[in-house]
Amino acid sequence: MTIRFNPPPGWPVPPATWLPSDDWLPDPAWPAPPEGWSWWTVTARPATRTDQPAGSRSSRPSFPVATRAAQSTVSLAALFPERAREGASYGTGPTGYAAEPAHAPELRTKAGREYYVPASARAESKLDESGPHQLAAGALDEGTVAHAAADVAAASDEAAAAPPGIRLSPLLRLVGDGSGVRAQFRIGGAAALALSEVLAPSVEAAVGHSGGGDVGAGGGGGTGSGGGSGAGRRGLFRWRGARGGSSGSAGGGGAAGERVVGVEVASLTKRALDARRDQDLDAGASVESDLLSLHQRSFPSIRRPVVPPLPPLDPAEEAAVRQRCLESALGGVERPSRGELAAAKAAAAEPAEKLLQASRVARDVHSQRRQALADAAWLLLSAHDPATVVSVVDEALRLSRADLTCLDAGTDATTQRAYVTVLLRFAPMVVVTDEVVEGGNGRRTRRPRTPRERQQVYAAGLASAVLAATKQVDSVAPGADDVNVVVVRPTRNNAGVEPIYVGTLDREDVALRHPEADPVPLLVGSAAPDGIRLLGPDREVTALDPARDVDRSLHEIVAACRSALTPATS
Repeated sequence: MTIRFNPPPGWPVPPATWLPSDDWLPDPAWPAPPEGWSWWTVTARPATRTDQPAGSRSSRPSFPVATRAAQSTVSLAALFPERAREGASYGTGPTGYAAEPAHAPELRTKAGREYYVPASARAESKLDESGPHQLAAGALDEGTVAHAAADVAAASDEAAAAPPGIRLSPLLRLVGDGSGVRAQFRIGGAAALALSEVLAPSVEAAVGHSGGGDVGAGGGGGTGSGGGSGAGRRGLFRWRGARGGSSGSAGGGGAAGERVVGVEVASLTKRALDARRDQDLDAGASVESDLLSLHQRSFPSIRRPVVPPLPPLDPAEEAAVRQRCLESALGGVERPSRGELAAAKAAAAEPAEKLLQASRVARDVHSQRRQALADAAWLLLSAHDPATVVSVVDEALRLSRADLTCLDAGTDATTQRAYVTVLLRFAPMVVVTDEVVEGGNGRRTRRPRTPRERQQVYAAGLASAVLAATKQVDSVAPGADDVNVVVVRPTRNNAGVEPIYVGTLDREDVALRHPEADPVPLLVGSAAPDGIRLLGPDREVTALDPARDVDRSLHEIVAACRSALTPATS
């Protein structure tokens, strides 16, 4: 996949690695571009291999920073080029509009600071192992590109040799944060953050997250808003401003700013404990009702992001540009005569107009590049590029506060079906309370449940959560055919977690299923071999047999989850 610059007629052809810098302005001597000129072209070239059927997708964990050897579908140099190769000489012209030090602050286009400093460098993001301290410099430099490409190629070869199955991607580790357990890239994290930011409008709209209070106010430089309508937001966020009408085009479904509630099991557990402590029958019944109806929630589907054009210079900024041109024409004369002032105004009029026109063109170039980046990232997501899917899915799960973590994404080498693997942290048996019945006198009383009844309710809650998790993942992974779900719950002593379910649910089962249908048969029928244990006459949901985990992939997931949760609970 490539993003190519299209110079209009009469413009020179820039170097292949050129990108418009923050201060880039076209040469005033170049002809005006035709109305509605398309500055950028996104070209997707399908990656096919000689040992792979045409049109099939690679099951290797690719990453959009790698070369062809890593089975990547895009090059980082195309989507996220390093700042060192921006080609500042292109378009500066003999007058040096973009390069003159004295004029640079006033003549900045404020259009180029887009995806180079990802907004997810905020403290809450866990995608990048290197941490915010490296991203703060805002450079995806050549070393990052080269090292990530080599590392990902090696990881891809290692994963290709591994047997197929439900596992944690070798590119990822699990880390704990305020939202529970999140995925973190061992390599290429900076590009993962950038990918997440490119699709941020779509992700935010799909989960109904405004994000306005997550970051501080932007300044005049660096990652500040630069006068856009979304002041106080970074990256692509700041240019979108309030969700308003733009969220509909980006995410579809749901009212603007209305947060989509994810599969939040931890909050249900807390409410159940509070209800038991307070002996609140109504609260306990409410928790059970919410647990059993998780699968009836609707999750808006992610949509192609539509990036609004950058705002034009306001009258005050235009006046400032004209004033600077006038001061330049006066040549430092502090008290010009009336004739000198008139002559200076006449001399400054044409340069000022050319400069303003150049700024308009530069803003159009940057706006269309932002849309081209969004289109390229959307094509990656739609084509089920594994790293793109992991970045977007895990960010959507974090924003919705779901107790879900993305573990892997790819394409099954045997069935050629695209999959996403997620980890669901389910609740212990405490969420199941005694039944509340209403007597003949209208009073509500507690009726103790039998062990079998309690297990039936618990299994129904587990099935509802698994089905809801599948629906939520399907809503933000449009290219996925199947969702692999691994479910863990706290051990009895709360010292760790234990696996209780492993299964695969396909999109058709979830999409065509009636919301009122019992989800338990689907849970059992979709379980992997030995993926669920219902023991004894009470059909107790017990931990999976570790002896059946032949390839130790489930053990690796549980160990990674336990390791991620240990710092948060200590």
